[in-house]
Amino acid sequence: MNIRSIHFIILGILSDSPKHGYQIHKSLMDPDGIGAVWKIKITNIYGLLDALEKNECIVPSKQIMDDTTYPPKKYFEITERGKKLFQRWRHEPVKHGREIRQVFLSKLYFASEEGGKERHQLIQDQINECKQWLNTTKQLPTENTVFIETVNSFRLMQIKCYIKWLEEMNNKNNEEK
Repeated sequence: MNIRSIHFIILGILSDSPKHGYQIHKSLMDPDGIGAVWKIKITNIYGLLDALEKNECIVPSKQIMDDTTYPPKKYFEITERGKKLFQRWRHEPVKHGREIRQVFLSKLYFASEEGGKERHQLIQDQINECKQWLNTTKQLPTENTVFIETVNSFRLMQIKCYIKWLEEMNNKNNEEK
């Protein structure tokens, strides 16, 4: 089963109540929420929902909806399997720097909805992960070409910036308590 980050975002959106495709898209496009980091066309939502349904992460909702529109909308709800996969994904730090901008921020969005403790733990876990990246990058060979030295220098600076930013987020989180 190949579930991508966008699938987990949809599972997170469905975690509080059943929704139909347009409602999911509306949540994904909310500029004050997850839409600040994700942009997706509504036509793509139905393919993503189909994949989640085939992987038994969502099912058509058994809950009767007061839907008087025509044609009637198909509502989806998250399954126990979907909840477990989402929670596992949500609690894990990202494994690559390129995932900070979209995937980590998405996890942080859902962690923030759960509360300050969850947010703090996710940030702390990501700091620890970034420190491992930093140690690994510092151990890369330095006697290569000028270009490789430049690339490694860039990577080190980028990881240090991630750590600094995460520590600032953690300090802000602690101040809000």
